[in-house]
Amino acid sequence: MKIPVKKTNIMHWILFSMLALIMTGCAGNMKNMGLEENSKPTVLIPPAIATPMSATAMPLNNYDYEEKEYFIQGKASRYRIKDKMKDAQFIDSGYPYTTRILVRKPNNPAKFNGTVIIEWLNVSLDQDVDFVFGATRELVVREGYAWIGISAQRHGVEAMKKWNPKRYDALNVAVSNIDPVDGSEIDPADPQIMAVGADVLAWDIFSQIGQMASSSAPEIMGNLKVKKVIAAAESQSTLKVSTYYNSIQPLHHVYDGFLFYDRSGLLRTDIDAKTIAIGTEIFTALMGYPSQEDTDHQRWWEVNGASHFSLDEVENYVDPFMKRDGAFRDAHGKALNLSEITAKNGPCTPATIYSRVPNGDIMKAALKSLNRWISGGKAPKNAPRFIVDAQNKYVRDVNGQVLGGIRTAAQDAPIATNAGIGQGPWFCGPSGNHVDFTKQEFCKRYGNHDNFVSRVKAVVNANVHDGFLLPEEAQKTINEAESLNFSCIN
Repeated sequence: MKIPVKKTNIMHWILFSMLALIMTGCAGNMKNMGLEENSKPTVLIPPAIATPMSATAMPLNNYDYEEKEYFIQGKASRYRIKDKMKDAQFIDSGYPYTTRILVRKPNNPAKFNGTVIIEWLNVSLDQDVDFVFGATRELVVREGYAWIGISAQRHGVEAMKKWNPKRYDALNVAVSNIDPVDGSEIDPADPQIMAVGADVLAWDIFSQIGQMASSSAPEIMGNLKVKKVIAAAESQSTLKVSTYYNSIQPLHHVYDGFLFYDRSGLLRTDIDAKTIAIGTEIFTALMGYPSQEDTDHQRWWEVNGASHFSLDEVENYVDPFMKRDGAFRDAHGKALNLSEITAKNGPCTPATIYSRVPNGDIMKAALKSLNRWISGGKAPKNAPRFIVDAQNKYVRDVNGQVLGGIRTAAQDAPIATNAGIGQGPWFCGPSGNHVDFTKQEFCKRYGNHDNFVSRVKAVVNANVHDGFLLPEEAQKTINEAESLNFSCIN
């Protein structure tokens, strides 16, 4: 029996199907608003007045690398993020901005390994600081990475304009922070992470510059051919970039991997971009909850005895360029570095701030593991976690040391007692501290120099085997142990 079909029903079906296709297309376009709608940003050369703020203190010429500063001018969209564990909502677009980036890359394209690290610069110190580059700098130049530092936040941009208005007066990333729907603040201040708020355009700026790098834009990458881009951040910036990971990355899929230095916020597990989050003792304590379980695309490494930033990266990297720039001065006009600022606002107890546990060595292993992972190689190792009790407080041994985490030679074959969390006001807590052993303490602990070196070798070899330390840093640690001069009289 043939069932009659009314023409009106057929027309309704056709119209419904067309409407569904149109709505699907609109949804897709809305999802990509902010990148597709706006034209490609313009790259400008800064005025030749003085030098870039926060330029690297590393002698890049020695490694056949160069550093250049560029101004990036474009138009960005605004997004509302009501739930940091869900996709952001597009608000509107077309807001002009001008910011700056620092680009460090090998001069010889043959040395480039194809991966660009794009760091959301930290602004907690009222100056852009490249903590991730500082921690991984030897690996970057050794293995041919390129690096881009982005001044994504107003706080950093305003600091540059104050420091050198003639060079940086053209920079502007400010826009209305009011949501047109309900009048609320789009990006409210967050004292917990020292964020002043109103960084409304930062999300799109980070996407656009990441996309420029990913497409090998010659204006910033020269003749380098980019294969992968890794987003990176430290501390306050990790919480911004973890929000980016949860809410913006699903919209645009700009980044292949994420490297978080000192934890991140909670991360969604339904996003396929691979991540490694490194945690120190202070940040895990401040977050108030343990790190997440590893997944097939997320790793969490926690480092025993590690302070928020370690002695090496501050003493040998951050302090020199902060002193050079002189953005912070005492009452007599003397330029201050981070260590001097911390001491001035102290006193810290003990006064020898920063742990000797080498955060940077673990960061280098994490970066190399992440790069291999996003390129189709094996996944990084799972790491032991800090041990916490039912109240998420650290469980400690009889000497007050936290149990668990990655244990380096600095903790298990130490030359000092290390504290990841310090005592005193202001930055004393995150700075941690160390107290070097006396000769007598060395002898009591090890008996003789050979025993000390043997212990160091055992620890670093285990770290290399587990994937938490690279052979180059292992050998450097052994060399330092062998060159330490002490003798014991039986």
